[in-house]
Formats: sequence, structure tokens, C-alpha cells
Amino acid sequence: MLRRRCMFDQARLLLVLGVVVGLLAPAHAQAQAQDNYPSRQVTIIAPFAAGGSADIAARIVAEALTVRFGQSVIVDNKPGGNSVIGIREAIKARPDGYTLLLGTLGGNVTPALMQKDYPFDPLRDYVPIAMMTEWSALFVVNEKVPVSTLREFIAYAKARPGKINFGATGYGGLAHLVSEVLMQRTGISMQHVQYKSGSQATTDLLSGAIETHMMSSAVAAGQIDNPKLKFLAVASKHRLGIAPKVPTMAEEGYPGIDHTNWQGIFGAPGIPQGVRDRIAREVFAVVSDPATQAKLKQTGFEPLPLDGAATERMYRDEIVRWTALIKERGLAEAAGAR
Repeated sequence: MLRRRCMFDQARLLLVLGVVVGLLAPAHAQAQAQDNYPSRQVTIIAPFAAGGSADIAARIVAEALTVRFGQSVIVDNKPGGNSVIGIREAIKARPDGYTLLLGTLGGNVTPALMQKDYPFDPLRDYVPIAMMTEWSALFVVNEKVPVSTLREFIAYAKARPGKINFGATGYGGLAHLVSEVLMQRTGISMQHVQYKSGSQATTDLLSGAIETHMMSSAVAAGQIDNPKLKFLAVASKHRLGIAPKVPTMAEEGYPGIDHTNWQGIFGAPGIPQGVRDRIAREVFAVVSDPATQAKLKQTGFEPLPLDGAATERMYRDEIVRWTALIKERGLAEAAGAR
């Protein structure tokens, strides 16, 4: 009887041990995967066309991350749908850190605040991991527009309500929002022509298909000396190093139009904290590196190295700030009829 009971107790113990091992095995495997991250290629999905401002910075950072990770980091452009196509592709991927998202203010935040039918929630559907850069926008016109200053353009536009076409990348992107704020502040009315990338808008601006464009500083860096364009003002608190002769909008008599856009690395919900922390550390190191910073500044970006915690705080603060600004300016309603 005693022997039978001992055998029963041993069997029960083995069963319990088996269950425990079974429960611990996945956790151990996950911890090991985090420790080995990355063990293969990492893809950053950019929901914009190749050649635009967002694409430029992403490739600079990806190149430096390749060295630090010891694994290839590539940028995969998935434009269309006002960033929806690329975002959906990134967040439906397995949340293991091997498919990441190039997030921006105009891709991840403001469209959700301005469009009732926007399919993503910026606080639920993707998580901020690390900030990379920020950039400003410059107001530029085709050479054939008979103005030399922003004040002259405002007078020119007031005499032609609704007849001037302005280009901006993305609906609800920084260029679009700053253009809307400019129209509201000055009382002018222009027609919005939406583009997938700044390079496409620049091509139409040069050809005369559109008269004006709120150009990102990254794209402007390669066009600032183009005689076919006239840069009238920058929507920043300060003049830019790439365009020291271009005044701010405040200097032209229109204060408060000084908003900037940011770019960062995002991931799908459920990404392991260890992987998220590793990505944040490496992106911070890359963007803090003087060599990378020099490359970013040459292309019109300002480095914005933030650690994981600071990135999350900034992201949440930006949602609050832009929610208030869009509501205050009535931009969701003003831009809604498109």
C-alpha cells in the first residue's frame, strides 16, 4: 500500500514538473530570442514614396543601424492611402521587432485627429520606440508667380480667392496643416493638391502645374539655389542653416506659424519590451553620433535623439498638443470637405 502511494506521488510530481517545464519553455525561448535580437534582417516600412523627406532620414539611420546591429536594416517604401497602406503593413506583421514602422506626426497622429474614418488609433494600434529627427517647412512659389515676399504673395492670393493651387504631402501632414493655418491666419483661400511625396510636389511646382508648395526642409536642402523657385518664408521659430536668407513667417508679420514635424521608429503592439529597449538604445546611439548628425543636417533635418521613455512622453504630449491646435483652429472641419 505504501509502495503504491509512493509510486502515485512520484507520478504526480513528474506530471507537475512536466507542466512547469512546459510553462517555462516559451518564456525561456522568448527571453533567448530577445537576447539574440536581431538575428536576421530588420525592415523599416516607410509609408511614403521613395525620394521624399521621410525616406531620406530613414535611409541614413538604417545604414548606421546596420553597422550597430550586425544585420541588414532596410527601408521598404509602401506609399498610398495617406500612409494607411504602409502603416497597416507594419502593424499586421508579427510583433517581434523585425518589421518596424517609420512614424511621423503627419502619418501617425494628425490624420487620426482630422478624419473620422481614419482606420487607426494613435494610442492603441502602434507603439513609439525611438525618435530620430525633426524638420520644418518652407513656403515656396514657382518663379513665374509675380511676388518676392510672403506679404506680396498674401496680397496676390487675396486678389485670386480659390484660384491658386498649393501642394502638400499627405492629408493632415505637417505641410498640409501649416498651409491651412497660413490660410486661416491671413484670410486667403487656395486649393489643396495632395501628393505622396515631396519630390512629386516639387516636380509639379517646377513645371508650373501648381503655383506654391509648403516644402519640407529636407527636400528644400536640394532646391534652395534653384533659380526656378522663390523661397518666401520658413514655418519655424528660427531661420534654417540650409536657408539663412529665408525669413521666418513671424519676421514677415505672421507670428505663431512655427510648427515642426518629427520622425521616429514605431512597432506593432505586443513587441517584447527587451526588443523595444534594444531598438531604442541603438537608435539613440545612432542619432547621437556626430557623423550621423552631420548627414542629417546636410539634408535639412535636425537630429532628435530621445531614449525610450522620453520618446513615449513626447509622443503622448504631441497627441494632446495637436488635438488642441486642430480643435482651436477648426482644421478638422475646415479641411474635411475634400
